[in-house]
Amino acid sequence: MGKKTLYFDSFCGMESYAAVEDGKLTEFNYESQSRVNIIGNIYKGKVTDVLNGMQAAFVNCGLERNCYLSVEDLFPDKNKYDGGEVDIPKELNLKVGDEILVQVVKAPVGKKGAKVTTALSFVGKYLIFMPTTPFIGVSRKIRDPELRKNLLFNAGKMCRGDEGMIVRTAAPYANRKQAGAELDYYRRMYRAILEKFKKSPVGEILYTDYPLFMRVMRDTLLTDVEKIFVGNKSVYDNMSDIIKITGTKVRSVELHDNGTDIFFDLGLTNQILELVTPRVELENGAYLIIEKTEALTVIDVNTGKFTGDDSLEHTVYYTNILAAREIARQVRLRNIGGIVVVDFIDMDDEKHRASLVEELKRALDGDKTKCNVLPMSKFGLVEFTRKRTGPSVTTQFIRPCRYCGGTGAAFVPEFNVLKIRAHLLDALSKGKNIVCIDMNASVAEKLLGWRTLISETQQKYPLARVYIVGHRTYHDDYFTLRADASASFPIPQGAILLY
Repeated sequence: MGKKTLYFDSFCGMESYAAVEDGKLTEFNYESQSRVNIIGNIYKGKVTDVLNGMQAAFVNCGLERNCYLSVEDLFPDKNKYDGGEVDIPKELNLKVGDEILVQVVKAPVGKKGAKVTTALSFVGKYLIFMPTTPFIGVSRKIRDPELRKNLLFNAGKMCRGDEGMIVRTAAPYANRKQAGAELDYYRRMYRAILEKFKKSPVGEILYTDYPLFMRVMRDTLLTDVEKIFVGNKSVYDNMSDIIKITGTKVRSVELHDNGTDIFFDLGLTNQILELVTPRVELENGAYLIIEKTEALTVIDVNTGKFTGDDSLEHTVYYTNILAAREIARQVRLRNIGGIVVVDFIDMDDEKHRASLVEELKRALDGDKTKCNVLPMSKFGLVEFTRKRTGPSVTTQFIRPCRYCGGTGAAFVPEFNVLKIRAHLLDALSKGKNIVCIDMNASVAEKLLGWRTLISETQQKYPLARVYIVGHRTYHDDYFTLRADASASFPIPQGAILLY
């Protein structure tokens, strides 16, 4: 893989982020006020039920559903970190009515509440601080044996009492002073949380993780980043300050504030929209079909138009290899979690079958989220699991379609506003000062409620006039935009002046 390019934007309380490698979108995420990330949040909870047979409990944290606490979630994931031994608790020792500190480790999915743990952890750039878990570990991505040994030794010297620490991949790029400052910061944070716990009611949020752009900057190894584009001045200023304070070396951070939508202007919008389509084209004319069910995700590989120039076995093998690489990219992009079953095209050659599974493992190895690949079955199926870390991109972007009774899907209104905003800014940036947009009435209502969007656009294009027309007969996702520089541009009856 080549160097990464990162893209950030923020408006109307919505933050969005994309990463591109070799011209291809590899990561995308967005958060809004209605879709806030709660992973990492710490709450004052109250035990409402204890399941002794399962060594689990339900905890009221003030969320829509009670949270699930299991003894299995009281220890770091040994598949990601190596380190010393520690006594793993075999029971929760909780009773109904207990008030406890819990941290969200997995967001709610469907009708299931969030998963929480009492083993708190604070994720920094260089280390993960665990104030009550005496475990010293090192990320498995640090492979040099001598370096690992030194990092483990130094981490052990830095911890006190029951404290624990996991050394992150970026740690070798930091000096002892930087790592020590980060550790001291989270120690102070933990003490402050304990004080707030004593005074707070049940359900109170005592700690929240950083905003999206700060989490990305924290969790990305910036030595792998070629360039960063930022579409919002405030985010750009904050990011520049963080880079300056931490002494992080980034080749280029550029403010993209020319009055257009950053993703639309830099050609990423179409790749983002493809994230919700079941069909994914491969470069040789073959394609994937990705379908989500209640229990698992099924991916079907099809040769499509590709016939190849060699033997049938070689053609199929080549297509399957391309599919394996694209599947790894798609599950990461779409944040697909749980069980994934891939129906590759049948191959007779056992070496090809084994090689294909190894290629899929290699492709998934670059995923930050834990994946486990099983051998290919005699039917040519490959199963793998990917740890759920939150809702998939598809469920964030779309909702059941009200026109077909739930058999299809439509974009959520917020995402439709994002699309309209991108096309509006593109038209205005080309000097077309009179714009009329026809759209679904509910989307128009949502757009009219976003006063920040209106004021931001007005500040950039004060001489423009933007009209919207809401239609109750329009599909939620459908809109038309007409624009002109002429004052004689016809405005339909019933149009609302946005500004």
